[in-house]
Amino acid sequence: MRVASIALILLLALPSPAQNERRRVSSPTAYYDDAELTETGTLVLSQYVSYDRVRAGHDLSAPATNISLGLHPRLEVSGSVGMVRSDFEQLRITSLADSDFGLKILLLPEKPGRPGVAVKPGVEVLGAASLAGNVLAPSRVNYLLPLLAQKSFDRFRFYYSAGYLTRGIVFHSLAWELNQWQRVTPTAIVSSSRLTRDLGLVSDLGLNRSRTDVLGGVTVMMTPSWGLFASAGRSVGRLDPNSARYQVTAGFTYHRRLWGER
Repeated sequence: MRVASIALILLLALPSPAQNERRRVSSPTAYYDDAELTETGTLVLSQYVSYDRVRAGHDLSAPATNISLGLHPRLEVSGSVGMVRSDFEQLRITSLADSDFGLKILLLPEKPGRPGVAVKPGVEVLGAASLAGNVLAPSRVNYLLPLLAQKSFDRFRFYYSAGYLTRGIVFHSLAWELNQWQRVTPTAIVSSSRLTRDLGLVSDLGLNRSRTDVLGGVTVMMTPSWGLFASAGRSVGRLDPNSARYQVTAGFTYHRRLWGER
């Protein structure tokens, strides 16, 4: 698992056709991860701050925490929790952020002649900021079903994610990672997602059914245990009130061996 692999779930303000006010709906989700597992017996803790800006307002997620633990060469457990401050028109909410918990299972280890393949079924729990005034009325608890693949080369690797979120979103993403330096790892990601529910309402609101984001990031390992990371991105293509004008994330990561060989 790489530090930059995070779920991007943006819940943004949109115009209601019946009133001159903003209402929240669940935007398409951009999700990306690789097929590499955290080493068995190792805990990886990431603490970060994220800011997402759209035409109608912004979200500030701080503090936010992601934890992963390698349980077996083919099994990893992970989770993300945090707080969020949402400001959209007249809607101001500070609450627990959306949380997600997953179990990554390695199906095929990567070899010279084939890619590595994994699955990561997970649970998404929406916070109060995502549910308030949401005209699509998603369930508070949803399920994430992604397939992950990766292929490494001498100085870079690609990894691909595709799957379905049960609140009605299909998604896929492609990431390119440069591994030319020992401590510095740049990453570029293109992600796309598409709504599959409430399409009539989405059309009435004049919104895009799909969304594409581009993201660039870098991880710098200061020591074998400590590292810093940052990323920035935005939506591309036809923009609507649901599109990210820009999004930035920065934080640190810590690796600690809990059991096994050091």
